[in-house]
Amino acid sequence: MEKLGRYIEILLAQHDYVIVPGLGGFIIQPQSAMILSDRITPPLAVIAFNPLLNSNDGLLAYEISEREHISYRAAIEMIDHEVESILSKLQQGEKVDMENLGSLQKNANGNLIFSPVPRADFLPANFGMTEIKLWERGITNSEERKKITITLPSASSFRYAAACALIFGMLLVSPRMADTKRSHYANLIPLETYTPTQSQPSASKNVSINNTLKATVETQKQDSLSPAKEENFQNALSKQTNLYHVIAATFYSRKSAEKFCAQLQNLKYTEAQVFSPEKNYKVVVRSFPRYQEAVEFMEQLRKSDALFESAWVYCK
Repeated sequence: MEKLGRYIEILLAQHDYVIVPGLGGFIIQPQSAMILSDRITPPLAVIAFNPLLNSNDGLLAYEISEREHISYRAAIEMIDHEVESILSKLQQGEKVDMENLGSLQKNANGNLIFSPVPRADFLPANFGMTEIKLWERGITNSEERKKITITLPSASSFRYAAACALIFGMLLVSPRMADTKRSHYANLIPLETYTPTQSQPSASKNVSINNTLKATVETQKQDSLSPAKEENFQNALSKQTNLYHVIAATFYSRKSAEKFCAQLQNLKYTEAQVFSPEKNYKVVVRSFPRYQEAVEFMEQLRKSDALFESAWVYCK
């Protein structure tokens, strides 16, 4: 019986089934993994038994003849002898142990029952498959659990944050202002809101300046200036007394201002000039010593040509 069981084990490790003539067939069946109360069993290959598979296929007899070095007929006779011994024991109600395969026994109805071993370790499909034990996890009472409180900001805080973000974004975003190709009419003084008492010098101050200049002229004449020197002096004097300037346009670049000034000179505005920048370059059409004269000239310019529709008076 031991030899027969050992040969069946060898063949099951290589094939899916082994037939024992006159007894039945041992079959390998897959079993899925199972989760039990205390462990997890892995997927295994288990041994089943079918008594209807009892015809000789020659596999077991051939294996015995090769292992025992006997003839095929002698192997058949050996199998028949072992089967008769097993059936005799079963008929007497005994339990037949098949070593690592399991056990055979007849029930009350005379049916053959096979009880396989829980785990057939000799099968290659079961190598390395071990159970996983489950440990009980302690349950913490609700009173012992830590309470976590999350406090969200109030609605007013969100409004303040949104307002700050909007203001910050407006400060970062600035339009492009420097366009040197276009004229800019900055520092415009509207005539409607202009009050001469606020911007033009007082009458007494003008009289004092004119008296001083006349006295200077008389002194220079008494010193017998040459005609050329006297003409230069008169020009300088004219520049000093011209306090009001009619501005045609302003520019950020000196090159653009000088180009526009040359156009005005070609239009016979020979007194046109460019003022050095305080913030920008101003193109002056003409200058006057009195504010009213500058305003009248500016109004004539605006009516005469659309080029001067934005002209304005500048006091320097």
